[in-house]
Amino acid sequence: MRSHRGTAREVFNNPILVGTVTLLVVFVAVYLSYIAENGLPFVPTYNVSVQVRNAGELVKNADVRIGGARVGQVLTIKPEPAEKSWPHPYALLGLALQKSLQPLPADTHYQVRLASVLGGQYVELIPGSSRQGVPDGGTFRLSTNPQHNHDIPYVDLSAAFDTFGPKTQAGLRSVTESFGVALAGRGTQINDTIHSFAQLIGPLDELLRVFAAPSTRLAAFVSGLAGTTSALAPVAHTITLLMQSGATTFAALDVPALGSVLDQLPGTESTGTTVLTNSLPVLRDAREIVQGLKPAAGLLPRTAQHLDAVLRAAPSTFRLVGPVATDLEAALSATKALARDPASTETFKILGSNDLGTFGASVFVGLGAILDTVAPAQLSCNVTGLWVNNFASSLSEGDAGGGWLRFSPLFDTNQMLQTGTPSPDLHIDYYPKENSSECQAGNEVYSGAQKIGDPGPTSNKVDNTTPPPGVLEEGRKAGLVP
Repeated sequence: MRSHRGTAREVFNNPILVGTVTLLVVFVAVYLSYIAENGLPFVPTYNVSVQVRNAGELVKNADVRIGGARVGQVLTIKPEPAEKSWPHPYALLGLALQKSLQPLPADTHYQVRLASVLGGQYVELIPGSSRQGVPDGGTFRLSTNPQHNHDIPYVDLSAAFDTFGPKTQAGLRSVTESFGVALAGRGTQINDTIHSFAQLIGPLDELLRVFAAPSTRLAAFVSGLAGTTSALAPVAHTITLLMQSGATTFAALDVPALGSVLDQLPGTESTGTTVLTNSLPVLRDAREIVQGLKPAAGLLPRTAQHLDAVLRAAPSTFRLVGPVATDLEAALSATKALARDPASTETFKILGSNDLGTFGASVFVGLGAILDTVAPAQLSCNVTGLWVNNFASSLSEGDAGGGWLRFSPLFDTNQMLQTGTPSPDLHIDYYPKENSSECQAGNEVYSGAQKIGDPGPTSNKVDNTTPPPGVLEEGRKAGLVP
């Protein structure tokens, strides 16, 4: 009995059978290669058609992508004439997509895009969010209504270059080639340049804002510069000679010394910046001082006028110094004679042995203190005048029973006997305020309730009495009466 291994060896040793199998494999591979461009057999697909403005360099079997991932291919590209919905010729693309995409939303958009800088294009699908889908065999159409148009216009680099003429295209190619040679091998330097430029954007933006501000008046500066340039045009030759002579002068300068100056400029600028930064608090204090002095500035003219009046009045005052000095000299001479008189000396000795001198000095000191205390009440509230006026009225005025300066005993048991609370009609202020802001004595406001002590804020308006002749003038001269 033969083994299975021996039987298999005999089959593969048969040249007719091996050749037949090889031809069959080659035929299947050729067939699959031929039909692969139209989709693999027995693989279901989701077929839709799209209308595009221009197929451009799009070719059959080009990729169809969603988000960069390949999801199908372009099977057919057909030119179509203008229609009612689209008044221009267009291209109709037949797409074979993965079955899992069926159905695409009705608001799906698409565009023909460049695959790489070397050429070649593909169709990019952008699915929408509509619940209504396009069935197998459906079509996405062009429309003059932007809301119903699915095609997104796209201009690639080659189409942009086609808008230029041959000479311009040749120049662009030359510039691009030169630019590529300049950038070759300089990636690090380019990155540093971009980083430095990014740091420059912030200050440059602030600088441009300053230029754009109306207060900068850049337009007026440009107009003035244009006027200056027009005025200098007739002497342009002379200015050119001046520049040439200046170049010769600068060439004669010591180059190392100039370089040293430039090297020291950053440190000098840094020091200047620090000094200016440290001076900011001082400048702020100066600004606050100036702001605080502004109210006083309004008083300067009036103060200067008063000072001028004082200076003008000074000569007349100085003229009186001589007579006053003469009288003072005479008074001092009389005092000296009194001091040398034995009788006056004995008198002072007698006064020194008792308290008469001390008593007299104390009287004057106490009187001065009393006058100093009473002066505001008298000047502001006219206490003495009102008291004298009321006292005189009480002597001269009255009724059928007699003058007002009489009294009748009034008996109130609440005031005559001891009680736990003050009398309900008691209303008295033992220390009334008499000054420029309040005149409480006789000015208390009736409150209808018991009030002991300070009655609260009162008016400073009191009855006027007629002063003796010449008192007001003397008071104005002394500055006591406005």
